[in-house]
Amino acid sequence: SCTGYVTPGLDIRLSHELGMPANLRRVIIGHMGCHAAVPGLGTVAEYVAVHGRPALLLCVELASLHAQPKSPTLHAGSPTIEDFEQIVAHSLFADGASAVVVAPEQRPASAVASQLEIVDVMASTDSSVSDYMGWLVTDHGFRMRLSPQVPEVLERHVAGLVTTLLSTHGYTLDDVDGWAIHPGGARILRVVANQLQLSEEATAPSYDILREYGNCSSATVLIILQRLLQTREIPPGKVVVALGFGPGLTLFAALLKAH
Repeated sequence: SCTGYVTPGLDIRLSHELGMPANLRRVIIGHMGCHAAVPGLGTVAEYVAVHGRPALLLCVELASLHAQPKSPTLHAGSPTIEDFEQIVAHSLFADGASAVVVAPEQRPASAVASQLEIVDVMASTDSSVSDYMGWLVTDHGFRMRLSPQVPEVLERHVAGLVTTLLSTHGYTLDDVDGWAIHPGGARILRVVANQLQLSEEATAPSYDILREYGNCSSATVLIILQRLLQTREIPPGKVVVALGFGPGLTLFAALLKAH
């Protein structure tokens, strides 16, 4: 989660409410923003591989808690670029939660309709534009920073990241049978689709979730993966790519293989 602070943390509160055992291991990963589910998948997969035990990744975002009125330092009727930026940002973002279980071995096919193996996770950070996206704590609460130039940065980096991830494991773009692209906005989806030469069908799950739910920050990619698996069958051996974009400015990509 990147939308608040509380101690005892959400991990303790939720594990108690859900009746989970007292020896449950918990780790809170905070303030990575919209891309957090992808490195979260990588972290959970590494835990499962080391300990041979299942793990749960939970993303909870409550962006509506931080919708801010016009800056109190401004005179009435004199909105600034920052005010418009806040309006645009909060019109995109929405509350959401999603969860996924990662298990140490494949379960019987009858147990789960579609299963994906986490093959690899890769990142690319352009620190020269780190101020393009942020979530700042101010005297008047959280203030969001979301530059309209973010799509231009993604345009420069997304193709290189994805092709490197695929080629590392002997795949090409033609081997990808499903895409879960974080919908930071319609313009971001258009830029990614153009750089990766994706069809309307390939980006449909991302557009559908953006239209129906909005940008739920870290929860969104997992929601899109669910929609993807509900609406199409990924043939065994084919791969799915999940993409997240967030502060840094950071791009994260996960390579998932269908069983």
